[in-house]
Formats: sequence, structure tokens, C-alpha cells
Amino acid sequence: MKEFAKYLKMCAFAIFSLLAFSSCLESGLDDLESFSDAELLDFKFEYRWEQAMNGEGHNTQLAVVSLPTTIKKEGTTFTCTINVPVAGNPSFFTEEIRKAVSLNKLVGMASISTAAKIIPIGDAPVLGKWGDFSKERKYKVVAADGKTNIEYTIKCVLNK
Repeated sequence: MKEFAKYLKMCAFAIFSLLAFSSCLESGLDDLESFSDAELLDFKFEYRWEQAMNGEGHNTQLAVVSLPTTIKKEGTTFTCTINVPVAGNPSFFTEEIRKAVSLNKLVGMASISTAAKIIPIGDAPVLGKWGDFSKERKYKVVAADGKTNIEYTIKCVLNK
């Protein structure tokens, strides 16, 4: 009988806990305002390549160099002047690797409005992955409210 009483207390405690620690609130909450900004704020580029680790050809690692970029904004058109750093800055960025840098294989990254999303248009590269920026590219920024969207054009020039 003591076992049954103990079991009954545990069940009652479990039911109490479920009711006490669960939320039943379904109304009376304020609706949060959705952001309506769909701005492309900045655009940056990196050059990435695989290189052997410790001089051995068996294991490789991804090496990354940020490419300083100057942006000229005219309405919704961004003209990006991408500057390739000198060889040796950083030390693993050799002259051979520097010569290989081209607009055909860069990684683009964008800063956009809070909670917005950016969508490539046509054959524009997905941002954050290798892509070809040798020709004019278009991206659409969609605001968090889903209603506001702006199409941007990206043009790139490479300075070596």
C-alpha cells in the first residue's frame, strides 16, 4: 500500500509540474513589427584556395585572403573596385597565388538590412561560395516583412 501511495504522489507531482510549467498563453501578445528595410549596405570579397599543409601534398587546408574593396554607390548600382594585396601579405599569399586571383573565382559577401534576405538573380553566384563576378550581377534584397524588395546591380573591377 505504501508503494501505491508513493506512486500516486509521483503521478500527482508530474501532472502538477506539467500544468505549472507549461504556457497556455495564446492571446494578448503584442504583434511585433516586421522590418521593412531592404537595403544592401556593403559588399566584400575574399579569394580562397586550397594549399598543402606542412609542405605535404596529402592534406590540404583552405586558405583565405580578404580583398580590400572600394564601393561606389549610384542608386541601386554598386561598382566594386577590388584591390589584390601585394604578395607576402599575409606570408602564405605568394606571387604565384596572387597572379591566380581573378574575378572568375571570388567569394562575395554582403551586409544587408536587419532580418532581410538576399537572393541571386539569374546566374549570379550564391554569396559565401566561389563565383564568377567578371560580369554584371543582380541580387534582390527582400525585407523581413516580405513585401518590400529592391533589386541591386553589382559591377566589379579588379586592381592587381
